[in-house]
Amino acid sequence: MSSLGDVVVTGLGATTPLGGDVASTWEGLLSGRSGVITLTEEWVERFELPVRIAARLASEPTDVLQRVEARRWDRCEQVAMIAAREAWEAAGAPEVEPERLAVVVGTGIGGALTLLQQDDLLESGGMRKVSPLTIPMLMPNGPAAYVGLE
Repeated sequence: MSSLGDVVVTGLGATTPLGGDVASTWEGLLSGRSGVITLTEEWVERFELPVRIAARLASEPTDVLQRVEARRWDRCEQVAMIAAREAWEAAGAPEVEPERLAVVVGTGIGGALTLLQQDDLLESGGMRKVSPLTIPMLMPNGPAAYVGLE
């Protein structure tokens, strides 16, 4: 039994293969839809991938975010911010004492896309082509950090 007291969830946020928000995700779940698709792109054959299925997001984060945000954040940070903003709005965007608020975000690896993209830029164009935001964009704690800052 914890002595920290109760935790209350006051808002939800999601962007998933079933929908770009909680409502469309919930609707997809209730209707029994699957977000899993078969990959048919040329690169799947070229790399001889043994797994040919994926669960892509229903909506692109870059369609929702401001251009500057999309450029400064890796995809994992973009998705975290979209879900966090929806949750905060659903909670009524309350004024909260900072010491009574926590941010918990889980990520498997952080900004893997940024790591791969910047490595390609380094190889093809040298170090001057690499973004100065590479490190913040690929850190595994990046999504939690950006959500917490906002």
